[in-house]
Amino acid sequence: MISLRMIDLRQAHEYAEYMQSLGWRSLQLNEDKVYVRRVPLVGSVAKLQRPQEVPTTQQVKQFCKQNSVGAFYLEPTLANGSAQIANSFKKAKNSFVPAKTIHIDLTLIEQTLLKNMKPKTRYNIKVAERHVGIKSSTDIGEFTDMWKSSARERGMWLSQDKEIRALWDAFNKTSNADLLMAYKDDELLGGVLVCYSQDAAFYMYAGSTKGGKQLFAPTLLAWEAIGLAKKRKKKVFDFEGVYDSRYPSTKTWLGFTKFKEGFGGEVVEYPPTLVYYKNPLLGFLGI
Repeated sequence: MISLRMIDLRQAHEYAEYMQSLGWRSLQLNEDKVYVRRVPLVGSVAKLQRPQEVPTTQQVKQFCKQNSVGAFYLEPTLANGSAQIANSFKKAKNSFVPAKTIHIDLTLIEQTLLKNMKPKTRYNIKVAERHVGIKSSTDIGEFTDMWKSSARERGMWLSQDKEIRALWDAFNKTSNADLLMAYKDDELLGGVLVCYSQDAAFYMYAGSTKGGKQLFAPTLLAWEAIGLAKKRKKKVFDFEGVYDSRYPSTKTWLGFTKFKEGFGGEVVEYPPTLVYYKNPLLGFLGI
């Protein structure tokens, strides 16, 4: 269904700008972007995410030497895999980019997309359409405040304010982001932030109030986001992560995984995240 040669969001120039605003340098290895950040006592950590070309072991070692990198993380695409460097890299404990996700084929007609959904999801969309209005917005502050409140209700206390605003600023600047908000009258019920690469839409941040959940606003927001991505002629809608048994830290994702599965689509499992340690001590420390 999905083209294996599509450029991932992490290789978009807007994403590089986003990472730079968070303190990462954007460097090149072959035709791909590598994000590098200085870490006290470690040197630097590098992340090569969803590259179009997997580098050779020698290229990685040379890159680490030139840029004082102590740990180099690789997150392959479906197309390029990681077999050629598996002997030099170790499997990482965690994944920076969701290693398992759901893709919706946007080349399908709307009727087929609805047919592919679970009956409860289709029903929830119909209920929400009677009570909830969806509007495009540029008020990232309103969205961020709502998202933080929603996250706290789910037990997430780590603020993502800076990350959300930086992501919006980078992609909105090139008109490659959409912010959709759900309301009942003037009451904010929820929102979703979608960013775009050349061929795909990515469901980056979403949140809802308790009232919004009762009216199924998140379901309608996701459906409207899928429709908007189709209008932009994107080929794939990426739900940006579901529970992955390979990574125990994603067990907390089980709730929204069930929500995303309701839209049908194809479950996509990427190769595991790999790491090369220039200094073996870093591997012992689990850096």
